[in-house]
Amino acid sequence: MLDKKNLIDEINKSCKIFFVESSFFLYPSSVNRFRISGDNTSKAINNYKNSREEINVIKWFGNFWVYLDIKFENNNTFISVSIFQGERKDNEKNQLFRAEWDDYNNPDEKHPQPHWHITSNQAIENTFRELVEEDDEEGFAALILNEEKTKIIDVNKIHFAMNGNWVNNGSHVHSINDNDKIVKWFQGLFSNMKVQLEYVTR
Repeated sequence: MLDKKNLIDEINKSCKIFFVESSFFLYPSSVNRFRISGDNTSKAINNYKNSREEINVIKWFGNFWVYLDIKFENNNTFISVSIFQGERKDNEKNQLFRAEWDDYNNPDEKHPQPHWHITSNQAIENTFRELVEEDDEEGFAALILNEEKTKIIDVNKIHFAMNGNWVNNGSHVHSINDNDKIVKWFQGLFSNMKVQLEYVTR
């Protein structure tokens, strides 16, 4: 059973060490919802489940920004962490990927929990859309780009397993039922993501 107040307190305490360019704090945006805040924020657009929401992101390092949202609804818990890339002045930073851990208390859950969503392809798709829109006469550019788009699947819809317990003949679903495990998941997530982002931007 989760101790919600203790969980938020522990995440706040243990994750702030990963943020040296901004403070890190989960604040209650409603009774059972907590969002990230800090002293070095900017705007971004969160593409989440076919909706677009303007959000505040906090500076992580370099030109990377973080958004974190935790919701407790009935007996379900939903965690979402998004990484964005862009300059402070960019209100539509590129959303690179999202880590999610949803617990529906459903033994037949088909999506692995936790999982990744790759969203960086949306920046390329937006560029394609802008080029097609500029091609008023539906000319060569529009024909080529629209044809190429039909060949690409939307990987954003895929739930890429993050922590399947398959090697132990276990499930692809981990329940959100232990404060300590969740805090350790956040610590590992921020630590490893930073290493990987630094690796690809060298």
